[in-house]
Amino acid sequence: MKITTTLCTLIAMLIPVVAQEATPKTLKVEGWGTAENPAEDCLFKTGEGGKLTITVPGSAKAHDLSAELGNTTAPRVLQEVEGDFTIQVKIEGEFAPGGESTQEGRTGYTGAGLVVFADANNFVRIERATLQRSGGPALPYTNFEIRVHGELERIGTTGDLQTEADKPTWLRLERKGTQLLGAMSQDGVNWNYGEPKELFAEPWNRKGIKAGVAAISTSQKPFAPVYSELTLKHQSKPEAPKPEAAKPESKPESKPESKVEGKPDPE
Repeated sequence: MKITTTLCTLIAMLIPVVAQEATPKTLKVEGWGTAENPAEDCLFKTGEGGKLTITVPGSAKAHDLSAELGNTTAPRVLQEVEGDFTIQVKIEGEFAPGGESTQEGRTGYTGAGLVVFADANNFVRIERATLQRSGGPALPYTNFEIRVHGELERIGTTGDLQTEADKPTWLRLERKGTQLLGAMSQDGVNWNYGEPKELFAEPWNRKGIKAGVAAISTSQKPFAPVYSELTLKHQSKPEAPKPEAAKPESKPESKPESKVEGKPDPE
């Protein structure tokens, strides 16, 4: 009896561990791209209608996407893009970071949205976010930032793109040449654009640009945003006009020699 009880206790202890086993460091996610799990402790799950949930565990370490702080462990799902493109997604979930931040020098933060990488030090992110200082209220907003050679060009503020807390948020990133435009909507119809980000760093001219979704958290609470309605459209390049086939040189038509018959001599 004692052995049976002990065995049952061990099984009960193991079940939640198996159920919460983290996604491998990289994993293909159908319809979304390749999941990247740098911290190796986050979960990626697709559900009804192709919705994607990324679960960031509550822990003492931040899951940030800030090259300037040496922390880019935020989980993401990416796919390669080229040329000009538009990527869009719908974000839902609970954003309640609490006032204690796991990232030194930053306030409590949770954000879910889109990211475009040229490389590990040059990237643009836009996310439905909530910022919360110790003892203060949770402040919802849409955060739109660029990192250039590992440095934050300008930190996003809660006054940039105001966002209502209890509504879904659609996010959009559009590359147009050397600019990346970021926009948000809370009805999927009317869009508010942030200040365009300039893509002057050389890595933006290379191949291997990646775009997709990410979840950022400096909270000690679990964070599980839901992503849906992902669209990615590449701008079609106009076809170059086909060169006309060379026409063979036309030779002047040779006219048959005209013969003038002589009149008979009069008799």
